[in-house]
Amino acid sequence: MLTRFHKVLIAILAVQLVLVVVVALRGDDTGAMKEHTLLAGFDAAKVTRVQVLAGGTTKPIDIVKRDAGWVLASGFDYPVDPAKVTELVTPITKLSAAAPIATQASRHKQLKVADDDFERKLVITDNGKDVTLYVGGSAGARRTAVRIGGDDKVYGVTGVSAYTIGTEPHQWVDPSYVKVPRDEIAKLVVMRDGKTTELSRVAPPAPADTGSAGSGSAGSGSAVAPVVPPAPPAADHWDVTVGGAPLTLAAGESLDTTAIDSLLGEVSTVELASPADPKRDASKPTATITIERKASGSATPAPVVLDVIADGSSYWVHDRSQPRAVLVDKARLDGVLAADRDKLVKKPPPPPAPAQSSAPGAGSGSAAPHPGAGSPTKPGAGSAARPG
Repeated sequence: MLTRFHKVLIAILAVQLVLVVVVALRGDDTGAMKEHTLLAGFDAAKVTRVQVLAGGTTKPIDIVKRDAGWVLASGFDYPVDPAKVTELVTPITKLSAAAPIATQASRHKQLKVADDDFERKLVITDNGKDVTLYVGGSAGARRTAVRIGGDDKVYGVTGVSAYTIGTEPHQWVDPSYVKVPRDEIAKLVVMRDGKTTELSRVAPPAPADTGSAGSGSAGSGSAVAPVVPPAPPAADHWDVTVGGAPLTLAAGESLDTTAIDSLLGEVSTVELASPADPKRDASKPTATITIERKASGSATPAPVVLDVIADGSSYWVHDRSQPRAVLVDKARLDGVLAADRDKLVKKPPPPPAPAQSSAPGAGSGSAAPHPGAGSPTKPGAGSAARPG
């Protein structure tokens, strides 16, 4: 006799048999769950252009291949560091994923891969064809949401991250516009507002030849003189001229070598904020900076001459020997352009204030009375009482 319990067991068994039949008819479906390449046929070696947009911006970073190199077409054709392009496109060739993490357009904004709401949008020209890739936010542990333009499917991938894709020009180029080792700077000349400040490095004199002094013996020749190590080489010093006149120091003043070292650091490495128009009129610059280098053997390197023009919160800077110009944050050159006597001379410390005592009558010029010395005494003290 079949009870209710037996009927439930039979129903469960029937459901299991149906599932077995369905799986058998579909065959082995595990292949669909394996990771597959998202951009089949993408060849990093055939990439000729990369455009990068960040969410909320309208002007893209436009990088174009010219001959054997790369330039920033959106930044006056400033040379791009090729290693940075390689770091971007090489991982894209390896992008792979299994099943998508989303298949509906309603999820695109949530994952920051929508057409109008994304972290990064890449338009890559590969072998003459444009490939659009939206790179979004996190899609799990070490995975980033990615969507190929024109497709609703979103994948979680490794190898790319929105935050490693630069959206500023300086992130794609060598940031150092001027590089001169500070130890090689022989002279620095700053011209501004009709006034010239000049710093010239002066090498110390060569140490005197002591000959064989100290190598002989004293007295009978049995005593050996101690070996005296040579003195350390003297440091270079600087001659300073302000307004065409040598800098003179008043009593107690000294040259501020720390300030000079800071100026040398500012001009030895000038880092750009962004490329700038090299064709700008520089006939009336705000300032001109000239850096002369030490001679190398019999040759003296050509000086570096920089024209500087104030431009809002930046300086437009052009090295006359280069076809390129840059914008530099003002804070990086303000110290050099303001170099004058007050900035280069260390003032003597102020004299100490006169000491003051808190004791009553101190400093009044009179000595404090001493007990028993002409001071009032108690009756009968210090004198004999006369009989009445």
